[in-house]
Amino acid sequence: MTVRAKALITLFPTGEGGLPHELPSRTQSLVVVARTVDHGGQLSRPFSAAIAADDQEPLVPGERLHVVTITTTDEGARAYMCPGKRFRLWCGHDVGYGIVSRRFI
Repeated sequence: MTVRAKALITLFPTGEGGLPHELPSRTQSLVVVARTVDHGGQLSRPFSAAIAADDQEPLVPGERLHVVTITTTDEGARAYMCPGKRFRLWCGHDVGYGIVSRRFI
């Protein structure tokens, strides 16, 4: 099953731990680390995903509020990629963050 979500992402500037270079509009170089809360506490889960900028422009370090579509085939992502859920972007270390605005069924 494919999970797709629309999100706003912010990438840290290079000098503040962000990526050393821009990434193409459709990249699989970043890992999404999402959190959810269940009755046992807060859980974090990383999953690989394709991240595509809606405007087809590259993802540039230091960029704020870039609209992207996240696509993953990880079925577990469904519980994490809901509107309002926050997530981190990871590439060896945290390089940004985002918030889900909408999930496609």
